[in-house]
Amino acid sequence: MPTKSKLLSHYRKDANLPLHDVAYLLGIDKGNLSKVERGMRQANPNIYLLYHMLFGVPLNELFNEQMSLLKDNISKQSQKLVEELKAHQPPKSNQRIQFIESFVNNLNQNCHDS
Repeated sequence: MPTKSKLLSHYRKDANLPLHDVAYLLGIDKGNLSKVERGMRQANPNIYLLYHMLFGVPLNELFNEQMSLLKDNISKQSQKLVEELKAHQPPKSNQRIQFIESFVNNLNQNCHDS
């Protein structure tokens, strides 16, 4: 997988959109965006989101590490919550358990599809 900076540059160039146009849309200096695309400067989330919106860059490619960590954390926390709900059986706990388990299954399925 190419680096994020190469990915940004690739999608922009494929769309034939000049760097100065994208910089203008972001409200940043063209030189700073150039540094981002060359990997000399870290992109902020606004840059990633604009490239996603403009060029369809998949979010899972732009935020792969963060999404992986978040998915792992949500899976672990969901498992703890389900165990707690099963142990205490509060009202409507079955509905809550079912939702959480379905969510985690979908999350894991999407993780394998990415």
